[in-house]
Amino acid sequence: MYLRSRLLIEDSLLLITLDEPIGTEQRAALAQAVDQLVGEHRPVGMVFTLGPAAGSAAAVSVILRTYRHWARIGVPMAVATPPAAVRYLIRANQPALPVHTDTDDALSAIRTLVRRQAAAAGPKAAVRR
Repeated sequence: MYLRSRLLIEDSLLLITLDEPIGTEQRAALAQAVDQLVGEHRPVGMVFTLGPAAGSAAAVSVILRTYRHWARIGVPMAVATPPAAVRYLIRANQPALPVHTDTDDALSAIRTLVRRQAAAAGPKAAVRR
């Protein structure tokens, strides 16, 4: 399993990329690695990018779990993945999770959502660090 991550410093967004498919035996390790990244970086939002070959059912399961867990805490998330079948699977299981074909579109959507949340929270809202 090869997982890359990058914290976009200018707006505290976490970009997580998985380029290889994972099997069910790797699902727990991936979920733990993602939770650790989010816990370490404390981003205000995140984008999970699945490469064309990475859209296995196990990877989708981790994405859905990650979304449910971190959305409850208030960390917005979006997914970017080219394969239509993977986007359909994610939308069918979690319609509230934004899914895009392009990483830049997903980042733009999260930036907009974070700005809206900050505006709704008022001027005293602090950025999580």
